[in-house]
Amino acid sequence: MMLFRLMLRNTVRRPVRLALTIGGLAMVVLAFGLLRLTLDEWQRAVRTASKDRLITVHAMSDALTLPVSYKERIAVIHGVRLVHYGNVFGGLYRDAKESFGSFAENMATFFETYPEIVLDEDARLALLQDRRGCIIGNKLAARFGWKVGDVIPLKGTAYPGDWEVVVRGIFRSTNPNVMGNGELYLHWAYANERLKKEAPERGDQVGWYVASMVPGARAQSVAAAIDANFANSFAETRTEMEQAFIAGWVARSGALLQGLYWLSVVMNGIAVLVLINALAMAVRERTREYGVMKTLGFRPRHLVGLVLGESLLIAVSGAGLGLGLLYPAAQLYAAMVAGGGTVSSYDMTFETVGVCLSMMLTVGVCAAVWPAIRLIRMTTLDGLRHRG
Repeated sequence: MMLFRLMLRNTVRRPVRLALTIGGLAMVVLAFGLLRLTLDEWQRAVRTASKDRLITVHAMSDALTLPVSYKERIAVIHGVRLVHYGNVFGGLYRDAKESFGSFAENMATFFETYPEIVLDEDARLALLQDRRGCIIGNKLAARFGWKVGDVIPLKGTAYPGDWEVVVRGIFRSTNPNVMGNGELYLHWAYANERLKKEAPERGDQVGWYVASMVPGARAQSVAAAIDANFANSFAETRTEMEQAFIAGWVARSGALLQGLYWLSVVMNGIAVLVLINALAMAVRERTREYGVMKTLGFRPRHLVGLVLGESLLIAVSGAGLGLGLLYPAAQLYAAMVAGGGTVSSYDMTFETVGVCLSMMLTVGVCAAVWPAIRLIRMTTLDGLRHRG
């Protein structure tokens, strides 16, 4: 108990230095936490993707399209329950800075393929009955203040020209990491019909097929059967599980992910240096006091305990303040970077909190090593002779 009281008094002896040190560590935790949230957000889509859906795209590139006639050939493959298709619409609202994800989907199979889209029955019927109709996510609706019945003017990129679509429903996604709440979905048939008139050579093309499998079907066998069906054709296919497809997208940003990883390592190094500097100054100032304590019978392990405890207390205080700032910062960060609608949120998880706390505890232990070694090596006479 006496050592604990000594540790507390030593910690708060220099309040200005203590506040600056804790503030510096809190900023490191805040930056580290935002990096972890970014990495987690990318990986979360992979973890939450469906294991019962297969994605089929052009074998050469995702940017190339496939004939819509492939649907019937995929549908008869053993293990396939339902075939859905869609394409990127690429609509721009007002200007490119206010872009969001917009996709042309086959609405006849859309809701059965993606049960995570929650939409009331009346809105679903209204959408199916209106070829100009569309549905929007609740976040997109809140972003622009759109409501059911509004007409949205869009400038198409994948489907060139000026378009007007009518909001027939506002949905909520139960898995925003895969089907975002900031996206717009419209009829593929409507977009394709106009494209065939203006650019016939580009008509009847889709960007991807989604094959829902029957229960118990082996994904690898079904995927291999689909690709074998179109082998040596003018448009060969590449089929993989939705999870693997999203993981492939994440892997393509491997350099960025590695950069973020190493940046988080640098953050830890900065935190260690900040804390080592504060502890080294404190120990140097108290060297004579430690010499006196040795004459009173304090053992080296007692002095090491004082330094280690002070280091951990400062580190945990910095972690607490940083984590307290992380939640509002994450909300602001999500609002700033989610303009494209491809990123849903940056929710704090227990894993993120645990990683940040573990990082600061490690920093606290590492920062105490060098000051503790100096105290162990210091003789009583050296301590009493010290002039700080």
